[in-house]
Amino acid sequence: MFKKLLLGGGRFASGIVMKKSMEFAFDYVLYPAALIWLGYIWGSILMTAAAVILNYLIIRAYDWAKVDWLFIEEVKKIRDGEDVKLTGILKWLKPLLKKGDVVAFFALCADDPVTAVLYLRKGSHLYDGLDQREWRIFWAANLVSNLYWIGAIIATLESSTYWLQPLLDGVKTFRHSVEAILL
Repeated sequence: MFKKLLLGGGRFASGIVMKKSMEFAFDYVLYPAALIWLGYIWGSILMTAAAVILNYLIIRAYDWAKVDWLFIEEVKKIRDGEDVKLTGILKWLKPLLKKGDVVAFFALCADDPVTAVLYLRKGSHLYDGLDQREWRIFWAANLVSNLYWIGAIIATLESSTYWLQPLLDGVKTFRHSVEAILL
């Protein structure tokens, strides 16, 4: 029992660390940099295309490894009606997922389109690629997730410019005052 729990927890920890590391670099470094450098329109187009490619490769790796390193296959048991005990931060997920696939889709897209696609895939522990329905989910999840993220980045950039501008103006005024006194 302990060995199974340890191996499962280690696999979960490894999967989450790998997923969150890639997400951090892509979402918080590359995505905003592209939107700043290329502008909101071209940056969004480029990063959405890059996200689609990256998400496809992640799903291919997930299927190739045939290992549930994100524990999505276990969480699917909730959808399929099995009683799964979730602890800690995952407790909030259970009632949300029981509300149906549409609610689950939008909730999971807020985290990551890969999670949404893998969760909504039919069956558990199959690792057999995407069928026609799942391809539609893949494209929709990527679109929704990227729209979420583009909106969040633009709102952050615009609001930080709005809130930082008075500070920057204050620094300029202070600098000019110091220069006037010293000169």
